[in-house]
Amino acid sequence: MVVVCGKPSSGKTRTVDKLRERLGRDDVGADVVVVDEASVNAGKRDEAYENATKEKMTRGGLRSACDRSLHRSGPCVILDSLNAIKGFRYELWCVARAAASRYAVVYVETSDENVKAWNEERRARGEDSYDDAILEDLCFRFEHPIASNRWDSPLFTFRPATDTPGHEEDILDAVCAHVRGDASSTKPSARTLTPNKATQNAPLSETNMRYEMDRATQEVVDAIMEAQRNAGGSCSAYSFGPDMPPLRCSRVLTLAELRRRKRDFLQLASKSLNKPTREGVKKLFIECLQEASEG
Repeated sequence: MVVVCGKPSSGKTRTVDKLRERLGRDDVGADVVVVDEASVNAGKRDEAYENATKEKMTRGGLRSACDRSLHRSGPCVILDSLNAIKGFRYELWCVARAAASRYAVVYVETSDENVKAWNEERRARGEDSYDDAILEDLCFRFEHPIASNRWDSPLFTFRPATDTPGHEEDILDAVCAHVRGDASSTKPSARTLTPNKATQNAPLSETNMRYEMDRATQEVVDAIMEAQRNAGGSCSAYSFGPDMPPLRCSRVLTLAELRRRKRDFLQLASKSLNKPTREGVKKLFIECLQEASEG
């Protein structure tokens, strides 16, 4: 599984085309499946990312498509999308691990200035392009991959604006070697992944379920209050770590409001959830806060 990430209009699809062509050569001979917004019927670029709800649906469709296509002896799955949120890349890493498949991240690094210029060129040619406001928002929220993170490793970086043809060929060779499973020519993490306890969430114990649910939701509340303190007041985006959805809210979330939301959530969740996990409770609470902030 090759996860391609980068800012919008940064040259990701061009890189994917080159990688797919290279993987299809006789010396590699890999079957390739490319998953992108078009393949999951997410609509045009603006439609797929025009608001938080559609962006969430787009990510869900992309992940499901990868999950269906990926298996240990199957094709090389290339995900050609923004993949801008580190928590989403962590989810993809878990999908690859569950399928016992090799995994790599290809980062197409481009400056904001080049991104805007290339988007304007695409618009001038009458091709599908991003609205300026959406483009700026997506660039602002992009979370750069870090090679030391297990869900961003091994990391291969392309720089379309500055890479020489020879350097680009070297990177393509390295990615192909990883897909082949030639661990000697890439990093030790090129070995096949296997599922482990880190990717599995045990359900909460029935004896102290309400207490554990309270602790999980309180962690979310504490993270929001800490982010607002660090920002000197209001904060437009909140991050809760890998595998957790972000929360976007343009207004101040007071402690009194968060406590009320938490109390209402626990009253409903304790009756409706069947064998919840700690991570599942946190995710659901964040989604409820997101819906409340948009209402």
